[in-house]
Amino acid sequence: MKIEVRDNKVIIDGYVNAVDRFSKILYDKRGQFIEKIMPSVFRRALEKNNAIKVLLNHDYDKELANTKDGSAKLYEDNIGLRAIVEITDADVIEKAKKKKLRGWSFGFTCNKDEEVINNSGLRERSVRDIDLFEVSIIDDKKIPAYLGTSIELRDGNPTVIEYRDEEFENNSFSIEKKGDESTPNFGDMTASQKREVLNSAYRQLFKDGWLEDYDDEFVYGTIQDGSQLYKMPYSITDGTVNIDSNNQVKVVRGGYKEIRSDEEVPEQPPKVDDKKIDYSSYENVLKELKGGK
Repeated sequence: MKIEVRDNKVIIDGYVNAVDRFSKILYDKRGQFIEKIMPSVFRRALEKNNAIKVLLNHDYDKELANTKDGSAKLYEDNIGLRAIVEITDADVIEKAKKKKLRGWSFGFTCNKDEEVINNSGLRERSVRDIDLFEVSIIDDKKIPAYLGTSIELRDGNPTVIEYRDEEFENNSFSIEKKGDESTPNFGDMTASQKREVLNSAYRQLFKDGWLEDYDDEFVYGTIQDGSQLYKMPYSITDGTVNIDSNNQVKVVRGGYKEIRSDEEVPEQPPKVDDKKIDYSSYENVLKELKGGK
């Protein structure tokens, strides 16, 4: 996911939904199931509708872009439905600056699907044909839930509309530029400035992680609360930091030796962040030394 904020617009580039890949476990009135959109389903849906709207939180009164006027580009590739959207709405630009945009969603009707029961007794749904009505950007007021339905009147007939949400995978952070201001050259920054830029991108990607170190090719850090260290390649283009989280590798502190998948992970001392240290125990010790005062 790439979010680029400029003076008077925000450009969002990412995948609304993958194809040929099963979802996490979903729930309906019949119980649990998993689902995948088959290849070419989005392509055919786009061929049937050349005026798909991009909305905020599925609100038709909040249209942000449209494929008809070119402000939104939607297409299916071998990964899934990709969207490149240019938004000039002031409220959405502000939400992007404050990192309050949470994910994608899309509304559709299913024209053809198939279900089978797998070896684990779980329903597997394969969606083979849809009508795509809209793509939405979800903000912090609506937590992405992946699954939802509603009944709407279309052409005078009640129609079941299904919704699928997907949280942003924020692996790209843009340095905001104003007017014709040039992007700072990363190579000309001080070490502390470089760390600040990389850390901002890293925390966007792993909100519970911690950037420990970096070099010219890799960043090194944890991805959640814990001591395991990972390295990931990164690149910087036109002021945008791109961290390739798909190629994360476990490493050992002190030399960053890679750990093979079949190799036992050596015990590592936890990374201590002084902001997370609980000082209450020290205060209690002091109270005891002072006689409980």
